[in-house]
Amino acid sequence: MNAAVETRTAAAAAAAPEPAPAPQAPQQARFYGEDMVQELVQRLQTLDLVAEDQLGEVRKRAVLTGQALDRLLLAEGLVDETALLRNYAELSGIPFRKIGDFRIETAAVERVNARLALRHRVMPLTLREGVLTLAVSRVPPLATVEGLRMVLETGLEWVLCTESDVARSLTHFYGLGAETVDQLIAEAPGDDEDEHDEDISTVTAETGMVRFINMIIAEGIHMDATDIHIEPYEDTLRLRCRVDGILQEIPLPKGVERLKRSVSSAVKIMAAMDIAERRKPHDGRIKVRCDDNDYDLRVSVLPTNHGETCCLRILNRSSMFADLDNLGLSSNQLPKITAMTDLPHGVILLTGPTGSGKTTTLYAILSRLNTAGVKIITVEDPIEYQMQGISQVQVHSKIGLTFAAVLRSVLRHDPDVILIGEIRDSETADIAVRSSLTGHLVLSTLHTNDAPSAVTRLTDMGVEPYLIASCVEGIVAQRLVRRVCPNCHQDDEVAPDLRAEILACYPERAAAAKFLAGRGCPACSFTGYRGRSAINEVMVMSDPLRSLVVRREPANIVKDLAVAEGMVTLRRDGWLRVIEGRTSVDEVMRVAGKAE
Repeated sequence: MNAAVETRTAAAAAAAPEPAPAPQAPQQARFYGEDMVQELVQRLQTLDLVAEDQLGEVRKRAVLTGQALDRLLLAEGLVDETALLRNYAELSGIPFRKIGDFRIETAAVERVNARLALRHRVMPLTLREGVLTLAVSRVPPLATVEGLRMVLETGLEWVLCTESDVARSLTHFYGLGAETVDQLIAEAPGDDEDEHDEDISTVTAETGMVRFINMIIAEGIHMDATDIHIEPYEDTLRLRCRVDGILQEIPLPKGVERLKRSVSSAVKIMAAMDIAERRKPHDGRIKVRCDDNDYDLRVSVLPTNHGETCCLRILNRSSMFADLDNLGLSSNQLPKITAMTDLPHGVILLTGPTGSGKTTTLYAILSRLNTAGVKIITVEDPIEYQMQGISQVQVHSKIGLTFAAVLRSVLRHDPDVILIGEIRDSETADIAVRSSLTGHLVLSTLHTNDAPSAVTRLTDMGVEPYLIASCVEGIVAQRLVRRVCPNCHQDDEVAPDLRAEILACYPERAAAAKFLAGRGCPACSFTGYRGRSAINEVMVMSDPLRSLVVRREPANIVKDLAVAEGMVTLRRDGWLRVIEGRTSVDEVMRVAGKAE
């Protein structure tokens, strides 16, 4: 097992709870057979988990296809996997558990090689007193049990787990696509590619390499990743996915470094790039379909000293067009943002670093405003998502089509709402502000740490303070915090001073406050977090605030007055998510700890 896997194993072991000691007596279990399937079907009928007419149709298909009856019931969604495994547990005597309940031991993983584990879909959990505990998603047949016992030369105990638990754990501990990589290495024409000017991209035309790249993309999609990074180094190939804003390393099988040039060539072929040119950066797109959803992958290939590194940005159309009410905004922030978007004119700014969800929030606002009576034009670089009913313009700086140049023409098309992807320079800022004076609602983004700093930033760009005071109606600072995994959350120990600060912010919620943290499980890739939620700082411009802006007061003075008028800061909004049990104290400190 490589160093990355050992590191992740250690982290998972530290986060996971200590399992109960292995029983001394050997496990008494029945194993898979036709008689057990029949007993299972009878139990399902008795419990009204499957209808008689459905069962009759499945029996006929089972006879025609030769597939097992229980597999067909599960494949066609007629029986829930958890219910099926619970009934199998009672029939077989093999307990049904979550892998997250175990502390997976390195010794157990090393005892079973990758080929054996993947071939039989068994996940080693513990090795104690000469007994190896294996997790499986189906009751194994007796022949498999005896074969593994002979090969491993040890006593075996079994645990039933869901297929997703087993699959994620196998990927986590053995690497992604181990069997496919083994086959590709065997087919590779040479051991030392540096001595041959021709790369081994002849393999990319074969199904194996395409399958391996598709497995990488599918893994990123299933992890809800926003980016996939394939990075070659001198002696290894590293795969990382950005999940919930944090890069997570995905273990790859041993020997995959021999295929690093082949991997980059395969990605370039799929993205319709020139595979012969390895000295220049390339950009392209890949369209894929996964789990009945369509995805656009924006691909960028960059030459490095050890090969070409690939970055694949995953764009999911269905996840972008969320309603403003469904973004997870807190109850004290949503009404303020909604009120700002109802204004007939003015400038509304969203601020925050890259990857803080500004674009998602902007599209949610546009979705709310997108009606037959409203003309909306956007100026973006690049246009990542197509939205029906909105005119979207792509910026091309190389031909002089900048934000400022486009905005001059946009104003002649009588828009009601203008979205500017980002205010980057003084000219764009000036046009945006002046556009609001002529009766337009202007939405845009700006890179600042908090909401009051946006005023200072516009002033630094050369916009006159009196224009800022008269045009800017509201500024929203946004960050994304990771949600505590619902499958492995547990009570969190919080430092007394922080606990007192949090409860002082919301004394009315003190009795129902929840302080949770995730311990790590396969569902969250052993991180303790799954999914993200926005925290916001909404500054609505008032007459006293406008006076401070005109007088060029510094951002800290503006912030003090905004807080006195009721502005909820990023940190305080984060504490609300903590006591609601949505995120952890550590996560808020990571994202907004320096905002106060």
